[in-house]
Amino acid sequence: MSYIAFIPARSGSKRVPGKNIRMLAGKPLVVWTLEAFMKVEKIEKIVFSTNSMEYWDIAQQYIKSDKLALDLRTPEQAGDKVKVFDYLKQNYSNIFKSSTANFVMGLPTVPFRNAKHITEAIALFEKKTKPVFSASEYNFPVSFAFYLDKNNGWRRAFESSPLISGNTRSQDQEKIFHPNGALYIRSIKSLESPETNTLYHNALPYLMSQNDSVDIDNEIDFITATALAKANIKMQT
Repeated sequence: MSYIAFIPARSGSKRVPGKNIRMLAGKPLVVWTLEAFMKVEKIEKIVFSTNSMEYWDIAQQYIKSDKLALDLRTPEQAGDKVKVFDYLKQNYSNIFKSSTANFVMGLPTVPFRNAKHITEAIALFEKKTKPVFSASEYNFPVSFAFYLDKNNGWRRAFESSPLISGNTRSQDQEKIFHPNGALYIRSIKSLESPETNTLYHNALPYLMSQNDSVDIDNEIDFITATALAKANIKMQT
């Protein structure tokens, strides 16, 4: 099977300006993802999708390979309200120029997904012949979730809430998982189907640890990622 990687890295982040090219432990955030995909032998091409030529220049400074290709988006295609899935669905034939390969998408905001994760997820995709998405366990039992009401009170989010039952031992709560944005794998041809309305359609989860699943969305996340990156570098030296 052949695979094309798709790395969406638009400019214009509002919560963390310049997030995708901000330095994390010595290299731009997006480079962590590009380097991971470069190490996977089954990936024959990496499509760097951005609306910024500055971002493309930075990517080329760190990734010197003919496997790296540019998908230059218009401002309209890279707006903060444009979903990556919708962009893929509408433009896959121009992006990949192939209907026989499979694509592996990785968000650049998840820097600690590595080549081993990608290889394992591809193996799962090939073994089960189903699309795959990466996921990790919530770091706190979601069963404790509640909504605020108009009178500053609260109401439970789940019928079996431990806030009602009194069973508040975290060890007794069922594990619940969520997509982490690190990996999505499916055939390019599947994007043609009207039934494919999300990247999770008919897909299986590939589980990753919480540390490897850090997703940078705000300044606190960047602080966490910086600490983890420094710790991992120190452990490897």
